[in-house]
Amino acid sequence: MENDDEDDELNPPPQRTWIKKTIIVILALLLFGNLIAFIPQIYNLPSLRFLKKDSELSQEEQIQKYKQSVVNVSVGDRKGTGFNIAPSGLIITNQHVMADDKAGIIQFLHGKSYLADVIVSDIELDIAILKIRDDETNLPTLQLETETSYQEGDPINVIGNPLAFYRIATEGTVLGLTSSEKRELPMLMIQAPIHNGNSGSPVINKEGNVIAVVFATSNTTQGDQSITVGLAIPIDYLQKYAEIIFE
Repeated sequence: MENDDEDDELNPPPQRTWIKKTIIVILALLLFGNLIAFIPQIYNLPSLRFLKKDSELSQEEQIQKYKQSVVNVSVGDRKGTGFNIAPSGLIITNQHVMADDKAGIIQFLHGKSYLADVIVSDIELDIAILKIRDDETNLPTLQLETETSYQEGDPINVIGNPLAFYRIATEGTVLGLTSSEKRELPMLMIQAPIHNGNSGSPVINKEGNVIAVVFATSNTTQGDQSITVGLAIPIDYLQKYAEIIFE
């Protein structure tokens, strides 16, 4: 009798097995449905385009070098882009990425993460500067352009963390300066693919120097067509923080 009892435990009744299999199938279908619904949000047509372009640009040694200095900026559920300008870890990003938070998590291409404190929060410019807490002396950096002069058609690269991707390199051109009722100072307008997550991305000229910081997009007309353009803060406007930036 003992053996019969053990057989009952190891081999449950057919009805119980059927119920378990049905539950497993239902759960699998639900997971598959969620995956199918999620994929278009990530791998939509624009993202496929910029992934292809990133793959092409990333063959260039210079682009690979730029990417080492571009960081992920995480503050709670907010994420954006930033870039490092000092070997000790001085990060430029947008103020709206940090909002009222006093610190954030910075991650470099090599995978190491750092806590960083906000030392500049400029709502008017939409610029934040963060200083990492660790004692580092050899972090990769991007150089700021000291004498910015740009003309319509000048080639640029933008590297950032759009949508759910990291350090995506794109290319584009300068369109010129544009004014807005919401802003006292003119902003740089660029024609390049800009998406959510690109906030804080560096705009890099052909000399390899940062000329502006991406903060938004806008619609404008070109000929008889409406196009979406990127808006960026000219790096000249950060001169008032020269003592911090060039310490």
